[in-house]
Amino acid sequence: MPKIPISDAKPGQRLTRPAATRAGMVMVQAGTELTSALLDRLRNLGISSVVVAGERGSPGDKPLEVALHELDERFVGHEEDAWMMSLKAIVRRQLKGGGDHA
Repeated sequence: MPKIPISDAKPGQRLTRPAATRAGMVMVQAGTELTSALLDRLRNLGISSVVVAGERGSPGDKPLEVALHELDERFVGHEEDAWMMSLKAIVRRQLKGGGDHA
C-alpha cells in the first residue's frame, strides 16, 4: 500500500486509507476509486498524498516476509550504527502498517 504524492495518483487507483486534510477531516473514505475530478478536488483541498493499493511490481505488492527480508539485507553491515538501526526500525514499522507516526 504505497503512500504517493497526489501528483502521482492516477484515475482508477483505489484508496486503501481515507484521504484527510491536515486537520484530520476525512474527505474520502478508504476503498474509493480515484477519478480525475476527485483528484482535482483533493488537490484543491490541500491534500498532498494518498495511500493507494499497490500497483503491479510495486513494493506494496510484496508479501510482508519478503519485504522484511529485503530490508534486513539492505542493512547488513550496519548493525553497530545506532542511527542506521533506528532508520531500519522506522522502515520496518512502516512495512508492518505502523503508520506515519509509529
